[in-house]
Amino acid sequence: MSSRGRRIWRIVGTVLFWCAVVAFFVAASLLRREKESSRRVERVEVRVEKSRNDGFLYPELVVGLIENAGLNPIGMAVDSLNLAAINRVVEEYCFTERAITYVDYEGTLTVEVAQREPLMRVRTTSGYDFYLTRDLYVLPADPTVALNLPIVTGELWLPFGKSFTGSLREWIGEGEKKSKECYNFLCKLTNFVLLTESRADLQGKFVQMELKKPRRKSAKDAFQEPHLELVPREGGYILEFGALEDVEAKLYRWRRFCEARVVDMTKGRLCVEYEGQALWRAE
Repeated sequence: MSSRGRRIWRIVGTVLFWCAVVAFFVAASLLRREKESSRRVERVEVRVEKSRNDGFLYPELVVGLIENAGLNPIGMAVDSLNLAAINRVVEEYCFTERAITYVDYEGTLTVEVAQREPLMRVRTTSGYDFYLTRDLYVLPADPTVALNLPIVTGELWLPFGKSFTGSLREWIGEGEKKSKECYNFLCKLTNFVLLTESRADLQGKFVQMELKKPRRKSAKDAFQEPHLELVPREGGYILEFGALEDVEAKLYRWRRFCEARVVDMTKGRLCVEYEGQALWRAE
């Protein structure tokens, strides 16, 4: 056979080879698509990420959210599932921080959920009762769940309704000046609670934080930042903390006074509100 003939056969062989390769991938794709269309969801598995405040999110609740939204996936073909819609329903639940939803080849739909972690519970004299997270997300209080959290009580004007749930950072953009002042105070309060909960020498030292109206008068309808009174875990006294300013200095005065043991601190009030002073009043 001439060299020209051999060259033609090589070209023909190459073309046939690549045609076979393309045909293989097309067939594999069609087979895979057919298999996908016949694959159905057999079960739902929910994995809730552990947190220090478990109890708000659990697998049965997440499954209930999906079913109540009319998105029960059991028995559905995998290629007809709206995974984005299922994931959105779970993420829109107020105690959900984030969710990831996917299906494996065995037909198991898995939902991985991380839950929001309340930092403190706020209960005001005006009837507000909610949890607040470190990123200023308001969550409804759940009377069926017992959490070991700092409790903030007392007098506090709040610009949102008692049924409000959501991010204060997003909400505050629509508020008036008074609302922003309240928001700024909640930021200070959150930072103070974070401080007392994150430091070994302060963690668990206060069983209650009570908000009080400041003694000074203000213009009518103006927002006044509440002053803070703390109930220490040890001793039967009240710590008058005042405004949430110079926090480290006030905590230092409190510790120094306790360490000095100059009085019997079983009943009375200790004021560290004023610079350079720690004043004891027995009751």
